[in-house]
Amino acid sequence: MKSVFTTSIMFLVLLSAAFCFAADSDQGFLYGKITVESGKTYQGVIRWGDEEAFWDDMFNSSKAENSLTQLLSDDDMEALEHTMDSRLWREHRKARRSWRNWSGNSSHHQFKCRFGDIQSMQITGSDDAIITFKNGREIEVSGGSNDVGTKIRILDREIGEVQLRWKRIERIEFMDTPSDLISGFGAPLYGSVKSRRGEYKGFIQWDHDECLSTDILDGESEDGELDIEFGNIASIAKHRSGSMVTLQSGREIYMYDSNDVDSDNRGIVIKDPRYGKVLVAWRDFESISFENNRGLSGPSYRQFKSPERIRGDVTLDDGNVVSGKIIYDLDEAWDLEMLDGNDGRTQFFLSFRDIREIKPDGRYGSQVTMSSGEVLELEDSRDIDSDNSGLVIEQESGDPIYVRWRDIAKISLAAR
Repeated sequence: MKSVFTTSIMFLVLLSAAFCFAADSDQGFLYGKITVESGKTYQGVIRWGDEEAFWDDMFNSSKAENSLTQLLSDDDMEALEHTMDSRLWREHRKARRSWRNWSGNSSHHQFKCRFGDIQSMQITGSDDAIITFKNGREIEVSGGSNDVGTKIRILDREIGEVQLRWKRIERIEFMDTPSDLISGFGAPLYGSVKSRRGEYKGFIQWDHDECLSTDILDGESEDGELDIEFGNIASIAKHRSGSMVTLQSGREIYMYDSNDVDSDNRGIVIKDPRYGKVLVAWRDFESISFENNRGLSGPSYRQFKSPERIRGDVTLDDGNVVSGKIIYDLDEAWDLEMLDGNDGRTQFFLSFRDIREIKPDGRYGSQVTMSSGEVLELEDSRDIDSDNSGLVIEQESGDPIYVRWRDIAKISLAAR
């Protein structure tokens, strides 16, 4: 027979485990304090527009002109500009053109990171902001997506839901989601997606938009218009010119004539832990089965580490190896930034901190090996094809070295 002492200890351990699980269940929701122009503040769970709601959701915008100067120290920039102005500019005309295009035109240089990597955001214009990372570094962004200039909803702890216009906001400060969260916008969607290219599993964003159980799937049926909460849906399968929707009760409904259920759908996002963010185009989509996510909501704010410079070893075609800090595509310098590429009509968005190796494979693509060991054959993106502007490697000793994409055999990134 177990002693009363042993039984009491076991009870306390189980109680402690149950408490930790409950405390962590809401950790993945966006949370912070928003200050408006008048000085008033609102604090609570955040929904970014009608879309992003979690720390591992992606913030998108365009880098402002000369964005790299925001990321490098003055000494780094002086050394880099000196090198580019002299030997390398004369040696590589392409580097000179790429550098000028990069510094004067940011239209093709997007900024992407996960919300959990952002410390704060200062609103500076109708679609402009200054992003501060967790290490204190800043980057200026402007336009490029509906993530800037949008309305932001916040569930203030005292007032309830408040919808704030972008131009009224002065500052957004992100912080740990509290364990005593009273209410939220809904439970996260989680499930398995089957497509022509493979199967993916994780938290879901439907039509680039709906990601919560309270969000609505709308469309026509033979009996009229329908608005169904995702929390009531068990599965969705592409069928004829629309979709067959199966409810949790087993009831089936054919829906059509809406971008939620037909070919106007913008794609299904899966946050698959093997890769990061995967976007399955509607043409490749076959079906989705929603599953119980065990009450979890994704990684917490504190799980996103302070960003570090991208660094590693670059092996050239001639066998030489150059090591140091890497400026990828003359643009990405931090490991929180994203590399993207396509496998058919399936698009992958990969954090540099989760990539082990990039191996260029001809003009049109690259083989990318993840830290998990998963290998992807990607193409159709300037990040991994011949449109890449090349790398600058800042060696521990000596001048920065520019390397053309076509001269690279392999890029091995340092693990964190």
